[in-house]
Amino acid sequence: MPLVSVIMPVLNAERFIGEAIASVQTQTFRDWELVVVDDGSTDASARIVEEVLRGDPRIRLIDNRVSATHGAAAARNLGIRMAAGRLIAFLDADDVYEPEKLADEVALLAAHPDVAMVYGPAMWWNDEGAPRPWIQSMRREAGRAYAPTILLRKVIVSGVWEVPCTCCVLIRREAIERVGGFDERFRLYEDQTLWAKLFLLYPAYVHARCHARYRQHAGSTSAGAARAGEYSHHAAHSSRGPFLAWLEDHCRTSGVTDPRLLGEIRVARSPYVEGSGLQHWVDLTRLAVRNHFRKLRGRAIRLAKIIRGAGGGAGRG
Repeated sequence: MPLVSVIMPVLNAERFIGEAIASVQTQTFRDWELVVVDDGSTDASARIVEEVLRGDPRIRLIDNRVSATHGAAAARNLGIRMAAGRLIAFLDADDVYEPEKLADEVALLAAHPDVAMVYGPAMWWNDEGAPRPWIQSMRREAGRAYAPTILLRKVIVSGVWEVPCTCCVLIRREAIERVGGFDERFRLYEDQTLWAKLFLLYPAYVHARCHARYRQHAGSTSAGAARAGEYSHHAAHSSRGPFLAWLEDHCRTSGVTDPRLLGEIRVARSPYVEGSGLQHWVDLTRLAVRNHFRKLRGRAIRLAKIIRGAGGGAGRG
């Protein structure tokens, strides 16, 4: 029985899936299985997987075409139910692992038996060359475990720290099963429904090693949502309001009474709810100030990278 199960939902990813699978096969850690869930592909995705699995018994293909429930969340939940490993990782069919991904994160979970989840930064990358790749900045928070609710506030609610991509986590299966997996009602933010549930109940460890590439391309779900005005990485958008409403309800039904956490959620929700009182004005102002300083910090980080790059180039010349 493998220690790690990698769950890969697939929907018409014939351009990328071979590279994604190969990045699992080339892991330095060998005790894994790959559970590929075909969520209704009409291209050659399933055939590509079938050809690869003939030569590698660690790969399985699950047919989810006739299911009444589709989407990345449902496909991942199905993969988890079918998985054999005690540790669960995720890799979308258009993303790529670096070779040390599983080895490093398995070692971190072994070294920190009290945490349910480890994660680190991803490289946001387009293999066609534009825009330039960038790596999520997690150095400030990396190198330690966080007690429940800290990452929920810092990462999910306020966005002060970067949200982990699905390709950058490793999670204990028992924790996923306890919280109920991904919420299948969401097409966007479905990954954050699981992160939020876990951060509410369990410690998690953040590291600074970039072990995955999160591919940017026009056919991705987030790119399509951005074109439709449903999603933005930097600004308020229509999909975030329902997610925050779900999060507030989940916290309250889970018995959360922490005024700091509930207050942070209220502030985050302020652009998406009607209000005219003093508290609503204060919340909107706090959010505007926070977003302003976040933009300034982002610009400072980018400038520092440019300066370091220029200095490095001069030194090598």
